[in-house]
Amino acid sequence: MNAVSNPFRVGAVSFVNTVPLIDGLDEHPRALVQRDLPARLADLLEEDRIDVGLIPTVEYLRGVGGDLVPGICIGAHGAVRTVKVFSRKPLEQAADIAVDRGSRSSVALLRVLLGEMYASEPDLHICEPRPEALFAHHDTVLVIGDRADEIEPRGLHVYDLGEMWYELTGLPFVFAAWVLSERTSRSDERRGELIEILSQARDRGFSRFEELAESESRRRRLDPASVLVYWREHIHYTLGEAELAGLQKFASLAAKYDLVGSERSVRVAQM
Repeated sequence: MNAVSNPFRVGAVSFVNTVPLIDGLDEHPRALVQRDLPARLADLLEEDRIDVGLIPTVEYLRGVGGDLVPGICIGAHGAVRTVKVFSRKPLEQAADIAVDRGSRSSVALLRVLLGEMYASEPDLHICEPRPEALFAHHDTVLVIGDRADEIEPRGLHVYDLGEMWYELTGLPFVFAAWVLSERTSRSDERRGELIEILSQARDRGFSRFEELAESESRRRRLDPASVLVYWREHIHYTLGEAELAGLQKFASLAAKYDLVGSERSVRVAQM
């Protein structure tokens, strides 16, 4: 087969925080991009229906996929801004919490934080919180994504999970990462080429922050300045030593609370 007829199957996400990582992939002759929710991409990766997926780290820690793509992640060094708990009472008093079905890593992180910081284990009810009916059935709600910026915090207790994790551990938290399939992880030739394609997409996106912020703001009806602040100050895209240490710490604590089975050693692909 020639190169164009045998493209890499890339599972991507269309969230605001992923935009700088996937810039230009749709036009790349070696990439066949499939967009879906992060949890669904984890299922596709486990079924070997994609060669790489941008998936929640908790799914990786549960054994999905092979090696991590080096150098790239979606993480936070402190406040992340788009993963928050809103509550009518202090969080340590919450008996039940509505949690957003859109992020398995955030739900697992919340469970760890509740246990480690408050020694509490409230009931978590998976739903799709809507700003207009946020507290219809629960006094405490985990909200992710753009909706977390839209909620009026007046009279509420607000907790940023990225900030809480940093206070607990002193380490960054990695919410998602590119994970290679087991098959691709074992193939030197395909692994190296795919990593290079993803790295080039990241570099292209980073070089076009302002342009991408403008286009995404028009499409999503957001303030471009706010998008730039979010990308530059709240999201960290580099998977370095500190991020890997934070991910391994999360693996240990997630195993402690029986969220991932046995602890998985974090493996990064070699070029």
